[in-house]
Amino acid sequence: MMIGKIQNFVFRGMLLDSDLEALKEAGISITESPTIASEKADEGAISIEDFSARIRLGAIKMSSVYMAFFCFENSVRELIVERLKERVGATWWNKCVSKRIRDTVVKRKSTDSKNRWHAPRAADNISYADFGDMSDIITSNWAHFEDLFPSQDWVKTRLGDLEQSRNALAHNNVLAERDIERIRMYLQDWLMQAA
Repeated sequence: MMIGKIQNFVFRGMLLDSDLEALKEAGISITESPTIASEKADEGAISIEDFSARIRLGAIKMSSVYMAFFCFENSVRELIVERLKERVGATWWNKCVSKRIRDTVVKRKSTDSKNRWHAPRAADNISYADFGDMSDIITSNWAHFEDLFPSQDWVKTRLGDLEQSRNALAHNNVLAERDIERIRMYLQDWLMQAA
């Protein structure tokens, strides 16, 4: 039994050495306290030094993917709002969005209002809709988007494929390199089309 504990201790030490080396190679100082904000963090920054090197390395690896996806997802929402507001008017939400999506948004806003201790996620309705709903909104209002995209299938495929990676990322998982590459490629495709 004691040999098993010793082997486990040695193995965990080897993993830690490997993780620390990976952090060094990523340019992360392991002698100073890394923070979420920056190297010269403000007093209010959240320290991650108490987490394992493996968790910190995963967070650092996914931070740029998360930022890119944050920008992408919000730009899709912004595109929808701007297009439909410009072409349909201020009442675009009720005219262009399905009852199913609107009902879900009403429920989520109601839940937010009951939890007054936490700030609401957003002021606008579209921020309460699921990422997967974005392709439904675009394709059901195709006349307002067809000048931007080659086909409805193109939109459905890109956003559908990205949704799986987005959900894994949103639940704090480390994505495989091939999934990160797919995100990179699809985001570039989208930006070239929607520009």
